[in-house]
Amino acid sequence: MTDHTPRGAETMDQELMNLYQAAKALITYIDKQDVFDRAAAGGCSGLDFHQSDAFYDLIVKTRGVISEVEAQGSGKTPAGDADGDRPMQADKKCMQLLDALQALTAHIERERAFDTVTDLGPVGFETHQSDAFIEVIRQAGEVAEEVAKKLSKQGI
Repeated sequence: MTDHTPRGAETMDQELMNLYQAAKALITYIDKQDVFDRAAAGGCSGLDFHQSDAFYDLIVKTRGVISEVEAQGSGKTPAGDADGDRPMQADKKCMQLLDALQALTAHIERERAFDTVTDLGPVGFETHQSDAFIEVIRQAGEVAEEVAKKLSKQGI
């Protein structure tokens, strides 16, 4: 039996899987640990922590691409997709996921999204990133950077 997989398709599948795992870990952390990028005094000594529209939109976009990758992996791709289109679909999904992950991690870094708040009493409060959040961000950034380098070498 002859393998008809185009050269580089295995690499693209691995890159897509690496991106998928990093993006999924970041989104899961954001969802489970209540990550925000905005904080304000809410009156009556209350605090208001929320996700900006831009942050929320990036999360939704990344979730959407993750869902598409999961559907593609489970064979639930749209009708009419032929096996010959698989490498092209993997390329497209890899680029979409890379773009979404890079945009999300860039926003997190630029806006200093946080998952931990320290009450400083009458002085106010301080927001910061926990060590666990920093590690998830670091891993996602490293994977995105590694994949971007490999794709540029391949001319994609």
